[in-house]
Order: sequence, then structure tokens, then C-alpha cells
Amino acid sequence: MEEFQNSGCARSLPDTAAPAGHPLARWVRANRVPLLFALLMLLIVPMRDLWAPDEPDFAQCVREMRERGSWLLPYLNGLPYSEKPILFYWLMKISAMGFDRLTGGAGFVNGVSAWALRLPSALSAIAFMFGLRAWAARFLRAGLADPAAMILATVSIWIWQAQAIQIDLLFAALLAGSWLAWLGGYLILRGHAAGHPGGFFLGAYGALALAFLAKGPLALALTLPLWLAFLAWQRDFGALRGVRAGQGLLLGAAIILPWYVAAGLRGGGAYVYEMVIHQNFERALHAWDHLQPFWKYLEYLAGDFFPWTLLLPALALSLGKPEARRDPAVRFLILAVAVPFLLLSCSQSKQGKYLLMVYPFLALLLAGLLTAGGARIRRLGYLLAAGLGLPALALAAVALGAGGARLQAQIQPFLGPLRWVAAILLAGALTLAVRARAGEGRFLARATALTLGLAVLVAGTWGFRLLDPLKGYKNWTAAVQPLIAGRQVYYWQTIRSGVMVYTDHLMPEIRSRAELERLLGPEARLVAMDREWDADAWGLDARTRNDFEVLLRMPVGGGVALLLRRRPPAVPVPNRRS
Repeated sequence: MEEFQNSGCARSLPDTAAPAGHPLARWVRANRVPLLFALLMLLIVPMRDLWAPDEPDFAQCVREMRERGSWLLPYLNGLPYSEKPILFYWLMKISAMGFDRLTGGAGFVNGVSAWALRLPSALSAIAFMFGLRAWAARFLRAGLADPAAMILATVSIWIWQAQAIQIDLLFAALLAGSWLAWLGGYLILRGHAAGHPGGFFLGAYGALALAFLAKGPLALALTLPLWLAFLAWQRDFGALRGVRAGQGLLLGAAIILPWYVAAGLRGGGAYVYEMVIHQNFERALHAWDHLQPFWKYLEYLAGDFFPWTLLLPALALSLGKPEARRDPAVRFLILAVAVPFLLLSCSQSKQGKYLLMVYPFLALLLAGLLTAGGARIRRLGYLLAAGLGLPALALAAVALGAGGARLQAQIQPFLGPLRWVAAILLAGALTLAVRARAGEGRFLARATALTLGLAVLVAGTWGFRLLDPLKGYKNWTAAVQPLIAGRQVYYWQTIRSGVMVYTDHLMPEIRSRAELERLLGPEARLVAMDREWDADAWGLDARTRNDFEVLLRMPVGGGVALLLRRRPPAVPVPNRRS
């Protein structure tokens, strides 16, 4: 693939012709794409509160860790929480404590603030964007770094997870960073780039260990097959003598084991089993949620990588040529997409965010395709223009009244941002079509990224502000707080943490009718989601439900929450017969 091929140390010299000027100005020009991405993320991060289902759980864990002064175990609703290892909780707690003090508690409720808890994900994405651009400039052909960063910065699932209170972006950034560092070390080791490989290999093992501390053994399950597959394709298992695997093993053990041992001693055998076996091996082999067919990641990839997905057939044709796969960097990039895709497809549990770590490598491959020149640039530009233009026309049609009365009623509050997003996408599509017709391939990634970035800015600021009252829990908290003050509150079935994170109440879970009758006295309160309370399950029936009255019914993120109490016994009417 000619877009990557350089000989000897040429990979390490793409930035020697940097423009003159002040060093800071040169750095800003060189890193304008990561800087713009950072600005976009920091504008979006404060625009919404905690949204179900996962974000309130993480917020409640941080709240309880702060209240307990705990650094060893996260807690949820008073119990140790074993779903994931500790790294993300540490980062959230540090962010919450630091900004709580720095702002004097402005915007914080019970020790947590949504924007402060989002920063670990956002900063992970921003730091990785700088690292990706620097790595591409260091090891690949000149001119690939910015287009690759532009593509990754506008991948919808990457943007979403970068402002979400979830572990997945941190994990993906650490894992992909580890793989890039290891590839850099290999390229230096085999004379494809200048420098000293030791630091790259140790950096790779350190990042891999941190990824393990963020999401567990999945980090190793994806990494070792990738590295072995690459060495097998290279027919270079002799490189194992130079990749400092022994030092990496010691470094990884030093990072991972102290917390696992201490947490196991504190939490006990049941905690260790739940965290290591149940949440990893049993979830992979016998999943209980997000069950999807084997091919589901093809669908996720098509949607989450759009409109860049339209270029993947052309990329596959380009990589199908034998001469395109001779470059070791190209081989590794291909495997960094294919190996996780295949391994994750073997698991029953599938979500689009699980594929996050492959998108940096797809971005690097596509950057090579878009900067290679040639007659195909015109076709690629037209494809991207169609990818922006068709959604623009669909949104414009909806904004102008298409879709029926029910849809129009639902979108009425959002017509403003909807029209702006349609206009931005349409302008971008026209710009791309003009650039493609002129054969100006170097502008394709830039025009597409600018269009998508502006659309995300409108949707992520204006749109999130409009959606937040419907998705968040602050309205619920304001309404329910006077009704539960000073009372014991229970929760029916599995807790939705959003109903308690701002209320200053823990809500022990009641899972059966017997527990309901034994624990819920006349002064206690019960919180339930309507679809679980109204179902004839867990021993509930209409007669049991009739023993309770609804004090509050309110839409919250993903459903309707009920506040209930047991009906007081009927007072007998005195017999007034004379």
C-alpha cells in the first residue's frame, strides 16, 4: 500500500520541514486537530446530567466511596460493587474531589457532579488523540497524521463515549495506546524507524496493565492474540527476544497485583469470584445481557463508523493487493481491526462500544487511502458527499413536517437544532462534491471532519440541553425529596441508581413479595419502575399492588419512577343505630 511504504528510517522524519516561527505556534499548528477535538469535548461535557442506565451507577459509586473514605473498593447502595476493577473509579473520585474543592462545591450534589465525572473519559479521548497524531507523524508517511486524527475525532461512537461516564473509552484508549507503542517498538527494533525500542515496549506493557486495571482480563485476551498473529504473519518470532517481555511481565504485575490482592482480601472470595470469573469468563461464554447474533458487530460498525463506513469497500480492495500488505505497519493495523472484531464476535454479549479500540486503526488505514491521490479520490469524495447529503435531506424533510403527526409532536421541541444540523450536513455534502469533482483529495478528510464536528457541536450543546430534563434525575429528586425526608426508603427489584444519587438516601432492594410484606411498614416508602411494579411477577398480583398507593409518578431516564407507600388500614365506621 503505497500510502504507508517508506524505507529505513524515513518513517521517523516526516516533521523535519516544520514551518518557522515560535515553538508554541508551531506546536499549535501541528496539533490543531487534537486541540479542536479537545475544545469540542470540553464544550459538550457540561451540557447534560446523569443519563440512565450506567451513568447514575458510577456517580453513586463515587458518592459512596467519598462518604466512606474508600479507595480500595467501590460501593453501590451500601454493598461492594464488583462489576469492574478500580482504575476508572479512582479517576472519577480524584476528579470529583479536586473540582469539588476547586469550585467550592459549585454544581456538586452529595459530592458528585456529572461534568466532573465525565472528565476522565473526555481527557482519555483527548490525550489519545494527541498521542495518535504524534505516533502517526513519527512512524508513518508524512501527511497521514492529521487525516487520521480527523477521522477518529468524528467517529460517532468515539465522540459519544468520550463524554460518557463509562469505562469503555478509557479502556479503549489505554489498549489502543499499548498496541501503537508496541508496534512503534517493533518498527524501531527491525530498523524501519530510528530510535530506541525499549521505552516503547515498556510503555506498551504499562498501558496494557492499566487497561487490565480498568476492565480486567479482556485486555490480555485481545492483546496477546494480536501480537502473536502479527509475529506469525511477519514470520518473526525471533523478535520475542527483543521485545522485553520479561520486564513487561514484572511491570504489569507491579501495576495490577497490589490492588487485586488487597481488594480480594477486603472483599472476600465471593467478591473475587464475582469480579474475575462472573464478570469476565461467564459473561463471555454464557452472557445474560446484550445478547446478539455473531454478525451483530457488522451492523454496529456500519452505523457507528458512518459516513466513513462507505469507504471500507474501497479500503478492502486496496488492501487486497499483495504489495499493499508487505509493510509491517499495514499488517499490524489490519490485524488490530480484524483480531478484536473476530474475538469479540465470539462472545454472546455485544455492544457497539466494545469495538472502540479498533477505530484508531481503521482511521489510520483510511487516512492512507484518502491521501494516496489518483483517480479514485473523486469516487471516494462522492461517496462521502452522499453519506452527508442523504441524512441531511432526511432531517430536512422531518423538520419540514414529514413523518406524521405523532413524530412531529415528539420532535417539536427539537426543531431548532434539527434544522441547523440538516443545514450543516447539506453544506458539507455540497462542499465535498465540489472538492471531489476537482480531484482535491487532501481536502476530503478535512471537509468531512469539519462538517461532522459542527453538527456534533450543535447536537451536543443545544440538543443535550433540551433532552436533559427528560433524561436526567434532578426533577425527580426535587419532587420526591419532601416525600421521603426522614423515612426509610426501599427499592423494588434491581436498583436504578438515578432515583437515589441526589436524594441523600440509600434504598435497600426488595426482591420478593415476602420481603415486601415483612420490611415495608406504614411509614416506609417504596420506589419502583412502573413496568416492574405493574408486572405479575416476583409474587406480585393485583391484590398486593392494591395494598399500596402511588404518591408520585414521574418520567425519568428510560422509564417512569413510582414512589409508593402502604395504604393505611381502613378505620371502622361506628354503628349509630339507636
